[in-house]
Amino acid sequence: MTFTTVPRPLDLAHLFPGLAAHARTATRLHPRPGVPSITGSHVGGPLLWPADEPWPRCARPHRVEQRQLLPHEQAARLGRRPDLMGMVEKYPGFFGIHRDEAGTHVITHVNRPAPEPSPLLPVAQLRAQDVPDLPLPPGMGMLQVLWCPHVHPEDRDQYGPAVQLRWRSAAGITEPLASAPAPTVVPDEMFHPRPCVLHPEQVVEYPWWQELPEQLGSQVRAFDDSREFGQPSYYAVSQARGWKAGGYANWGSSDRLPMTCDGCSREMALVLSMTKSESFGGTWRTEQETHLEPSWTDPRWRDADRPTGVSVGWDDALRVFACLSCPGTPFRLNSQ
Repeated sequence: MTFTTVPRPLDLAHLFPGLAAHARTATRLHPRPGVPSITGSHVGGPLLWPADEPWPRCARPHRVEQRQLLPHEQAARLGRRPDLMGMVEKYPGFFGIHRDEAGTHVITHVNRPAPEPSPLLPVAQLRAQDVPDLPLPPGMGMLQVLWCPHVHPEDRDQYGPAVQLRWRSAAGITEPLASAPAPTVVPDEMFHPRPCVLHPEQVVEYPWWQELPEQLGSQVRAFDDSREFGQPSYYAVSQARGWKAGGYANWGSSDRLPMTCDGCSREMALVLSMTKSESFGGTWRTEQETHLEPSWTDPRWRDADRPTGVSVGWDDALRVFACLSCPGTPFRLNSQ
């Protein structure tokens, strides 16, 4: 099936003279639950992996959630608004309070060593012939993404699963691995992607306002500041949401962060964006699915808006940036 994004509610190139010069295409992947093939592009399916290449494993500590039920008297002394600093001091890794029928629980996050190195989980396989905006190092035609499906201690800009990348030329794989080894630790549900086939679509994007020339960026910012509730904005329509390759990054949660390579100090390319929601409240829905109303009881809507079942980042986005010119193709992750 072919998916096409609904027309943009704003003609940004007409609205902001000079903006067209900064246009860039991105490929929306439009993952939808299905049965991927080992040789094709997909999310959550099997990887075309050489049988003689060791499968990567993770031995890093995992961040796990613990809940401690408080005695009734102690819970009563907390009140409705406990002293945050006091709770952090008393409960290392304090994350919050949860109250239910069983009582009051203190939630803490602690780092726990893995009992043994666990095989990484396949996340995505993307081929250049399927995804035209996929940035790739010279001579490579495929990107494979794997991760350890658990929250790990914060590392630089990233919070969440520990990611590894493999850049390949599929033509060199004559004896593929029959199946990936199963993780030895039960994956966190939010990092366990459902198998999805892809329906790639190229769309036009424009930069985050802080990446534009100063005067043009100020015009964009002033325009968005003038928007009333419910009105379309540059923020909402300039960068595609959902799983996509290439294009521009949205920096709505942090303002723009320089994603530079430690080796050459050049700006890294945005390779892949992974999110929970595909439609961003309907702004980025597809024409083929506009009849679907948001409903957790309707599997058709869930398949359209939450197809992969993955939930990453602070505000629903995990992005992969890579330097395509340095040896080893170094990459950085950013959570939004």
